[in-house]
Amino acid sequence: MSQIMKNRCVVIFEVKGTSIGTYRPTQKKFHSLQKKLEPFRILYPKAKTFRSNYRIVLKQEKVKMGTYKVPKEMFEKIKSEIEQYRSLGSPSKKIRCIETGVVFQSAREAACWTEFAREMYYCNQDLIKQCCRGKQKTSYGYHWEFVNEELDRLKAKLNEKFCL
Repeated sequence: MSQIMKNRCVVIFEVKGTSIGTYRPTQKKFHSLQKKLEPFRILYPKAKTFRSNYRIVLKQEKVKMGTYKVPKEMFEKIKSEIEQYRSLGSPSKKIRCIETGVVFQSAREAACWTEFAREMYYCNQDLIKQCCRGKQKTSYGYHWEFVNEELDRLKAKLNEKFCL
């Protein structure tokens, strides 16, 4: 069994009720966080009156151990401390539909748009990703590509330089 499977401690960071990150620290780090955050636990009167959009949720074995309202500075400090335990991969890649020129934030968003545009019941985002990787020519009648913003900026600069 891998270390990831053994570790069932989860720390979730929320800003204004939206989760911005999930981390899986070691048990030792988890318990030290729990001790550090205890005064900010929502159950305590001090925390109930404390107004903050920043919350940290601790879970262990899928059981919620507590929710903590913390100031922004402490939120950022704790987040940077456990950055190495980030459990989610890098952010999703942007995708462009070549025919329309529309840029989507993710393959899921592109799939939702395709469902609407094609009046389909379901659109598989993995097929769009395969098209971006060059495994197939089209997906749902469209050509797709990953967006490289830095490359696009360089192309725009070169076009400006040589067109003027």
